[in-house]
Amino acid sequence: MYKCNLCKEATLGIGDKSSYGSIIIYKNGGWFATLSPKTGGEPSKDFSIQLMPIKHLKYFSDIHEEEELAKNYGLAFAKISKAISFVIGKEEGKIPIGTYGKCKHEDEHIHVKLFPYRGDIGQPFTVDSSFEKKKVYYDGEEFVKMKPVRKVNLGDKRFMELSNKLIELLK
Repeated sequence: MYKCNLCKEATLGIGDKSSYGSIIIYKNGGWFATLSPKTGGEPSKDFSIQLMPIKHLKYFSDIHEEEELAKNYGLAFAKISKAISFVIGKEEGKIPIGTYGKCKHEDEHIHVKLFPYRGDIGQPFTVDSSFEKKKVYYDGEEFVKMKPVRKVNLGDKRFMELSNKLIELLK
């Protein structure tokens, strides 16, 4: 029925697990969020949440088409950011939250990833001014060195504890 994996996930309820293994932790106002079973950070401390519209929007500029959807994006983003800060704050105080929005292909469902911005996953992005300050190397063409970021599993116990805590915080 659905070709898009995110559209399939949009039909699930809070607490349900997707085919990828993520858990739906939030649904409200045309938006839903999932907790990923993997992180690009340290699995004992970090995690990643993905925020998506329930409708299959292709571009971030599509959000403006419905005023309530646009308003609810801001509310969902703020609520999820606060929940991340609360969970991380329990461990080590307030920290910056990184975001990454994605719409590479015209048939792709837009989504925004939110994560603790630190360690290797906290490296500068090409849009950050600090990226411009990285040393430029040359090997036939110019490049900058970055540490590799590999996703690792959170572990079943931590994943379930996090998902339950985030669901409670996002009610």
